[in-house]
Amino acid sequence: MSQQPFDPGIPLLTEVLLGPDVTEPVAPAAAAPAVETTPALPPSIAQPDWDVIEARLTQRILHQVQGKIDHLLEERIAHVLQTALQNALIGMRGALREDLQQSLEQIVAHAVSHELGHLHPPAQQSSHSYP
Repeated sequence: MSQQPFDPGIPLLTEVLLGPDVTEPVAPAAAAPAVETTPALPPSIAQPDWDVIEARLTQRILHQVQGKIDHLLEERIAHVLQTALQNALIGMRGALREDLQQSLEQIVAHAVSHELGHLHPPAQQSSHSYP
């Protein structure tokens, strides 16, 4: 049973890369026949352009890693924002509770004063004047 590599888009160290003109990978040297029957390769194929191969491989790996980094960043940002919001809400809750307490005390004091005013109306002055 053959085990698949982690990512089939990334070449293995046992693969031979011939360059930008070759689209099929060459089998590892261990699988090559003992007697070579192919003619010599032209210099353009025999000497691959390592700079081009390196640039392509770098771009492919960077693209794959960037996708993973983007996902990790989104998770990290969500976690940081959630923590910051929770801390902000905890601080706001105390301030809001204090403001609400003061407002309720004022409302209750006003309501009590209003009710007491109805129960004990102020003494009315009589219209009679005494000399």
